[in-house]
Amino acid sequence: MAKRGKFLVGALIGGTAAAAAALLLAPKSGKELREDLAKKTDDWLDLASDYTDDLVTKTSEMGSIVKERASDLSDQASDLASNVKEKVGDSMEDMNDITSDTLEDLKRQSSDLSDRFRKAASDAKDVAEDTSEDIVIDAKETKEEAKETVSEGAEALAAKSEEINQQTSDFSEIKEELKEEIEKNNPE
Repeated sequence: MAKRGKFLVGALIGGTAAAAAALLLAPKSGKELREDLAKKTDDWLDLASDYTDDLVTKTSEMGSIVKERASDLSDQASDLASNVKEKVGDSMEDMNDITSDTLEDLKRQSSDLSDRFRKAASDAKDVAEDTSEDIVIDAKETKEEAKETVSEGAEALAAKSEEINQQTSDFSEIKEELKEEIEKNNPE
């Protein structure tokens, strides 16, 4: 699951970089470019949010399934312990002629077995809860990392946009100078 999350983050970063490069290399005016950059940034932020929401939903579902399975296992262990106790009780009625030492041994063994089943069920439930919590924590961390990555990409796009705007204004100054020079040389 971690590999898939890393792949999605990589794909998101790569897609953002490719979109930025395509927009920056396209022959458009500064205003059109800024509009395109703003639109693409919004699109990528929406996409990142969708992936994050999907990831959180899936991990929550998995956590519920793990808790449900642990509960089922606990119920089965309790049923088994009850069945064992019941069978021991039935055996006691059928074996009135067994010595009291043997009877005490059977009681002790059934109690130990019940305790082991309860402990195993409790351990399984603890592991399931821990795993569920770890999944939710990982999902939250992945969501934060994705937000940071998208934020960094947006900052880089804003910086590049500013750079392009500065270059555009430089071209305007050069254009005005050339126009003045042409008017000087052609006084028509």
